[in-house]
Amino acid sequence: MMTSRELIRWSRLHERRARSTPAVVVAAGIGGLLAAWVGWQTRAGFAPASHVWEAGALVAFAVAFLRVPFHVYWRSDAPLLAQLPIEGAPLFDAALVRCLRAALGTTLAVWIGAIPLAIQAADLAVAARHAAFAGALGCAAGLLVPAVTVGAAALVVDGGGVRALRAATALGGAPGRAPARPPGQAAPPSSPAAILGALPGFAATLVFAAVLLVAPWLTGGEPAVSAPLVLGGLAATSVAAALAARAGAGVMAAVLRDVSALDRQRLATLEIKPPTAIERAIAALIGDAALPYAKDARLMRRRYPIAYALGALVFAVLILVGLARPSDPTPWLTVAIGGAAAYGVALAGRLRRPPIELLRLSATLPLTPRARRRARFAWLLGWWMIFAGVPAVFAALRQTDPTLGLVLAGGATLVMIVASLWPR
Repeated sequence: MMTSRELIRWSRLHERRARSTPAVVVAAGIGGLLAAWVGWQTRAGFAPASHVWEAGALVAFAVAFLRVPFHVYWRSDAPLLAQLPIEGAPLFDAALVRCLRAALGTTLAVWIGAIPLAIQAADLAVAARHAAFAGALGCAAGLLVPAVTVGAAALVVDGGGVRALRAATALGGAPGRAPARPPGQAAPPSSPAAILGALPGFAATLVFAAVLLVAPWLTGGEPAVSAPLVLGGLAATSVAAALAARAGAGVMAAVLRDVSALDRQRLATLEIKPPTAIERAIAALIGDAALPYAKDARLMRRRYPIAYALGALVFAVLILVGLARPSDPTPWLTVAIGGAAAYGVALAGRLRRPPIELLRLSATLPLTPRARRRARFAWLLGWWMIFAGVPAVFAALRQTDPTLGLVLAGGATLVMIVASLWPR
């Protein structure tokens, strides 16, 4: 049997061969960009620069949280690992090491971004506060969210015959036909596959809510709750969650086996709903791209429901920011708009890959490549404008100085357009 150390060594060798740019270089580059942004903002004072750094840190860790499932089970080698005689503990250890390395890279980038603040303040206590803030988020990204992700997948795993098939097909976005049940018996609850996105998303939301409560502490203010207690508790909870997940790591082999079946369902009964009224209105405007757009709309809603859940969360946050008009909306606007833009780039890639787009099959249909590209562009831009663009403009116009919000919304919209049209 392969040990944890051997599997980790094999995994790192595979990553080095597959990656063209070292992770440290990427982290340093992102940290340098954040440092330049923070340094430029120091002209307005220490507090505005700290708020910009805080917003950049939250966006960076939001992306890190979203990447955790791809380090755990949504990997190209997951089907292979699931077939090999490897126990659950080594599989969990290798996944946790990947998450820790990614979290360390994000934390390093955020620490580099705080260098202009440390130089301007010339105070070790201020630097320590920002380092502790980023360190607590790093613990959550490297330990807490991976533990919750594995726990959510473990809840979905079921080794019992028909129920296992139904759970696997539900994960693939195509639940199988429900078995016959006696008259009057209540229908079974919805598929537990929704837990895959719900639990990690809920954990990430709690983490951000906790650190935002103590954000005034970064600039010397008095938070509503003791900052060392919150940040220390977050780090301790992350360690405890990782240890608890490690104790039940035997399920990792089953997790990889079941979750790797996400895109491999072929004979399931599909229950795909028709396009919504908004989607039908968009389809009426794009001519011959309406048919592939309708296909994309149906499959994206069925295969990636988390896109709509996160979109609704971003919509709610931006509307609340517009109604509440906080004294400094920079962190809220940057996190909501930047997070939505980062996830939108990921959605742009998913629109081009199976099971949403089957290139060989599409090439045999009477659909031009231009129509398919226009359909993907329409779906992504529609998702962005509904969930982020329009509420972002509303939130920006409600502020005393709407410049920042409008610039962020416009820049993110440009990112969405480039992501949807970028050739791949």
